[in-house]
Amino acid sequence: MRHPISSMFALAAILAPIAGAVAQETNRAPVHAPQPMMPPGPGPQQPGRYTLVDRELSVLDSEGKPTSLGSLTLLFDSATGEVSYLVREGGAVAWRVIPRPPHHHQPGPPTTPWTQPHFAPPGSAPYLPSGPPTPVPSSLPAAPLPPLPMPTPASPSPFTQGPGAGPRAPIANPLVDTAGFRDSVAEADRLRAQRRVGEAAFLALATPESVILDCRSRESFARLHVRGAVNLPFPDITAEELARLIPSPDTRVLIYCNNNFAAAPTAFPEKVARAALNHHAFATLVAYGYRNVFELAPLVDVASTEIPLEGDDAP
Repeated sequence: MRHPISSMFALAAILAPIAGAVAQETNRAPVHAPQPMMPPGPGPQQPGRYTLVDRELSVLDSEGKPTSLGSLTLLFDSATGEVSYLVREGGAVAWRVIPRPPHHHQPGPPTTPWTQPHFAPPGSAPYLPSGPPTPVPSSLPAAPLPPLPMPTPASPSPFTQGPGAGPRAPIANPLVDTAGFRDSVAEADRLRAQRRVGEAAFLALATPESVILDCRSRESFARLHVRGAVNLPFPDITAEELARLIPSPDTRVLIYCNNNFAAAPTAFPEKVARAALNHHAFATLVAYGYRNVFELAPLVDVASTEIPLEGDDAP
């Protein structure tokens, strides 16, 4: 059998918030310690039965006056772990048992009692138990958590569809052409096979009639760039901006990127090789109708390259 005070304390901790939120109390002091209680009607007092709540309850009406709800009395039986409440049936008074939860554990082996009461009298210092805490009985079963119910949407989600619904119809957007993008990448790959050049060829092609296009950010361009290059950050590329910088679709355009210059990580931060800006810039120029494009191929050191550089961080 579990120790009565310990069992009562566990149940009191569960029921105290429920009883305290029922209504406003009137004319009776709170119960601070478990008290043995005589069950209603004739008969001897039964040991191991304790009063958890014994209070008069009332609420305020619309005019602010208290209206009595009667009394609330809860009785705990430490031998069975049951909690009873007092009711009136006709002219008699009787106890009704509150059903225990389905996972309520059965009484386990006795545990070491604490040497002090669980409830401190009013005005006393907070209670701290002496010695080690009461161990959890080994017979306490682990109550499995019930599975969470899956919500049922009121209408089908635009992002999911049930099995057997068939292929989803594509969402139309005249400003997004995925097939055209793939075609531009494929054509750019064919051109790049013949248009990737070394330092010497890059310098020879950089005539006054050519345009050296730098698609990095304005901040990186200001730090360091190829002398004579013009800057058009990749997100700002439009047909109008390209036409402003490149005289015609037949004009020779020279491009380079972060991954062409080493030893300058602030001005030329290295990109992942498969996401180098060279790929994007070349394919984008092809998509806009510019095919006379040449790309600087090697990775060169900013301190030793023959390609002239200028900017705030120029060596």
